[in-house]
Amino acid sequence: MFEHYSKHKSSFLSVLAALSLSGLFGCASTGSPGGGLYDETPPVLKNSNPAVGATGVKNKKIILHFDENIKLDNAMEKMTVSPPQGKQPTIQSNAKTVTIELQDELLPNATYSIDLGDAVQDNNEGNPMESLSLLFSTGDHIDSLRISGYVLNAADLEPVTGAYVGIYSDTLQMGDSVLMKVPMQRAGRTDAYGRFSILGVAPGKYRIYALTDGNTNFIYDLNSEDIAFLDSLVVPSTTGRIVHDTIWQDLDSTIIDTIKVRDELVYLPNDIILKSFNEGKVNRYLDDISRPDSIHINVRFAAKMTELPTISVIDSLEAPIELVVEPNPTLDTLKYWIKDTIHIKMDTLKLQMSYIFTDTTGLDIIRTDTVRLTKPVIKPTKADKKDDKAKDKKLGKKKAPHKEKKAALADSLANDSLNKAALPQVTYMDFKMVSKSPIDIGSKPVFEASAPLDSLDLTKIHLDVKADTLWNPMKFTLVQDTVNIRLYTMIADPHFSPGQSYRVTVDSAAMHNIYAHPVKKTEITFDEKKPEDYSHLLFNITGAEGPAYVELLNEKDLPVYKVKVKDGKAKFVNVNEGKYFVRLVEDRNDNGKFDVGNFEKKIQPENVYYFGAELQLRANWDNEQNWNIKQTDLYKQKPDSVKINKPKEKTEKKSKNAEYLAKLGKTPKQTNTGTTTSTGTRSRMQNVNRNQ
Repeated sequence: MFEHYSKHKSSFLSVLAALSLSGLFGCASTGSPGGGLYDETPPVLKNSNPAVGATGVKNKKIILHFDENIKLDNAMEKMTVSPPQGKQPTIQSNAKTVTIELQDELLPNATYSIDLGDAVQDNNEGNPMESLSLLFSTGDHIDSLRISGYVLNAADLEPVTGAYVGIYSDTLQMGDSVLMKVPMQRAGRTDAYGRFSILGVAPGKYRIYALTDGNTNFIYDLNSEDIAFLDSLVVPSTTGRIVHDTIWQDLDSTIIDTIKVRDELVYLPNDIILKSFNEGKVNRYLDDISRPDSIHINVRFAAKMTELPTISVIDSLEAPIELVVEPNPTLDTLKYWIKDTIHIKMDTLKLQMSYIFTDTTGLDIIRTDTVRLTKPVIKPTKADKKDDKAKDKKLGKKKAPHKEKKAALADSLANDSLNKAALPQVTYMDFKMVSKSPIDIGSKPVFEASAPLDSLDLTKIHLDVKADTLWNPMKFTLVQDTVNIRLYTMIADPHFSPGQSYRVTVDSAAMHNIYAHPVKKTEITFDEKKPEDYSHLLFNITGAEGPAYVELLNEKDLPVYKVKVKDGKAKFVNVNEGKYFVRLVEDRNDNGKFDVGNFEKKIQPENVYYFGAELQLRANWDNEQNWNIKQTDLYKQKPDSVKINKPKEKTEKKSKNAEYLAKLGKTPKQTNTGTTTSTGTRSRMQNVNRNQ
């Protein structure tokens, strides 16, 4: 089905036609729920105007004709035109036709490539053309080379989708600063797998970059944009290889009918890896400020902050507002507790806040904003309404009284209570253990107060360890967290021991929060795990250069354990049983964390590698793994099950067809490249009916 290139007998236009038809290869026929196989065949490009490989093109309108009715899927996002366009081209479909119109003026003597990715689908089944591209030239020749590869997130090897990958001729002699001054000369765009291909490249030497282009100007000019670059120049070329296609005698035959040998053109380089990162040049600004209730103010900034804002109140009372702040580690999400009753009771707070702000030149300045925060009106819950109805019934009311009468009634009931010298209701705070029991060996239990504390009396808190049936007291101290001020870590003297049971008793006078609420009398019990509850894991690592550390990750790709690599080994002791994934970071500055690169200084981000399989660790097991971190190509290393970006595989109909054929005892044959190529096999599959 493919037109192809032979280095012995070539047709240049057939090569260009092959570019436009790549991804059209498929088997099976149109099917319906009533019988036969499901249609897996994508549309076929019949012809185009201008034609594939046309030269001397003057018209900015491109028309593509297909063999069946088609539809477009996110075509504006998936379409890439090169040279990059300043004005967005238009694209529309009608029946069997797609029309693209360029808005920029055509450049003289330039090769144009239009890549639609998998945007074109058949109208009925939605089978996409995996890769549809068109080349034409405004001059008298076509530049036919291409550059391909992958863009991966440097920190976690996640495929980067929708990034532009562009090149500049080395003849510009502007160095890497060219990306910050001149739009990309030619560009491709990454698909859901992070793959890219830059088409229509002329012979020469090129600098190559990847960019998550926030303003689509093909220049690196925004702090929010991620960047990737290659240290060396790229020299595109071609080579040939021999491909063997195996054709079987019949669908269920094991006898080879024919082996066809053909030459295939390979475009190089086709395995470039660009590692994308953000330099941390963030834009700081106030993203949101709110008052969810009487006692809280929530503040959120758009990026990591280096210092806390200053907040003051503007009101007629001229009383300073008392706030207790609870920040997150990056200081971009803050929870303020209003401590003083004066401002808690105010329906509207007028505040003045000064904070770090990034101006239009990219510099951080101090900005002061005035904000008004209104206390939200809390609507009665169903339980409140039920209680109100019960009170109304008790007072002999069939229907709820008017709001004013109801308020007066509430005041009356309150006065009656006071007259009867009823005791006021005490509001208690909570103090609970947030660590899971049993705690890990070597760890310490962590407790959380429901509000910031104003006082803490350790003499009214007791820690006991169980010996047989008796509880024996232990010495301890509580250490407040430096970030979350409501968290306290308990440190025992001498220490917590494996397999032991513990009890913490908190008296009601042990602590009070900033609102003078005492703690609710609490008793908490917990255990410490036993050595046999754990798994142990050893990695024998080859290929790592310089300092490095290894992380065990959970199913969300988040680190759970981390150890340094010593003498080529990473040893994990006392690991909880479960499913893990593994990542290694070459920590060149030995600071124990991943560091991004610097574009202007030509510093690449630190190297990251993934162990290619998930590990299922069981309690009381020892596990040893040999790991050559460079044995597998980088873009293949991260397991699919832990990837955040998981492309939707188009396998549903293939699975149904395979299941149907399996019921008939038939299995489609595969070539050495994994593709069914036999015309006879395809014909046989078309004649199978599911009603047999």
